[in-house]
Amino acid sequence: MQMPETIFNVADFVPGLRELFEQRPPAPGQMILNAVPVKNSAETGGKFVPLQGERRFMTLTDGKQTWDWETESLRGLWRGTQQPPVLGDYPEAYNDAFMILDFHALELCRLFGDRPDSEMKEIYATLRRRPDGRSLGFAHDYLWRAAALVLGTRPLSQAEFEAIMARLERSCRTFEQGPSSRNYIACLRTTFEQGEQ
Repeated sequence: MQMPETIFNVADFVPGLRELFEQRPPAPGQMILNAVPVKNSAETGGKFVPLQGERRFMTLTDGKQTWDWETESLRGLWRGTQQPPVLGDYPEAYNDAFMILDFHALELCRLFGDRPDSEMKEIYATLRRRPDGRSLGFAHDYLWRAAALVLGTRPLSQAEFEAIMARLERSCRTFEQGPSSRNYIACLRTTFEQGEQ
């Protein structure tokens, strides 16, 4: 999907990431995502099986080329002391950050099936409260990497990051209708499909 060229401004990237992208710039207007680590398809009969690894090591891609990036923590990527505005039902202040996180959530679900609302809510709550806490599993690690990409590509403070995660957590809670409901991801998919038309 083509993105506005302004969604990624290399000048806003953290230094190590900026150097990578200055050496090999991404395709203009393309979304940059974390590649999903999967086991060799020959070993899994062509089925996508997640490959658990150190979450701090990530491969970023624009669909044409890749960049290997490592970051020790989300806390280490917070920048500044900016306070967020109140994020209502349609939080426009951080549209690009939400878009990046939403694309990662959809990619995860495209490969491995829709995650329950309760799991997504727990992941976002954990990222907000204990950003560098222990892993809750593959989905949590992949969304940790997505959060690292957001923080590595735009200057966001701790308060702004926590507000974004709190808003995502609230969305999951709103859609949750029981332990197995998957309404949050279904709503995201519908929203992005409508945006492509």
